[in-house]
Amino acid sequence: MPPIAERPRNAEPHRELAERIRRWREERGWNQQALADRAGFARSTLSKIENGQLSPTFEILLKIAHGFDCALSDLVRNEAGRLSGRMVVERGVLGAPIESPGARLWSLGAELRGRPFQTMLVEFTSSEPPPISEWNRHDTDDMLHVLSGHLLLHTEGYEPVILSPGDSVHFDGTMPHACLKGGDEENCRCLYVFAARA
Repeated sequence: MPPIAERPRNAEPHRELAERIRRWREERGWNQQALADRAGFARSTLSKIENGQLSPTFEILLKIAHGFDCALSDLVRNEAGRLSGRMVVERGVLGAPIESPGARLWSLGAELRGRPFQTMLVEFTSSEPPPISEWNRHDTDDMLHVLSGHLLLHTEGYEPVILSPGDSVHFDGTMPHACLKGGDEENCRCLYVFAARA
């Protein structure tokens, strides 16, 4: 498993997320090892997340959601005021992002439960590819639609590709990949849509 960058988790949204993970785990009567086994990563990583010593990456968040058998949006959503219907309008207020190495992610429509797909706004901030052993891989089908900047996408088995605003790419998230901003220009913002693989 790729190493996890240790970043202090001081922001309020991260504190709320850590408390939610601990609370959900305890409500199920699980110790940290039980959740870590279900999620597929080390108990020490979960302990650091719950104790504010580690900010979880996107891949780790997906694994935690899998461990709880829930959608990622259920794990990261604001628990205040749940919707009873099937519609939510969001008008430009994104809130605090989920910080991941080389990217920031904002959950979109997180109050809508039971969707077969999830949506996020993602901003890629790094132009330097990590070592191949640290490329992303997760059990999802993915789509990225470039909103601004340029996306440089590295994938296993394909030549790197640069996408411009208006371009989209669909790919198997289990295939090792690295998403970067193209060059030293502005960060790249994309609409990210993904669905757990059946």
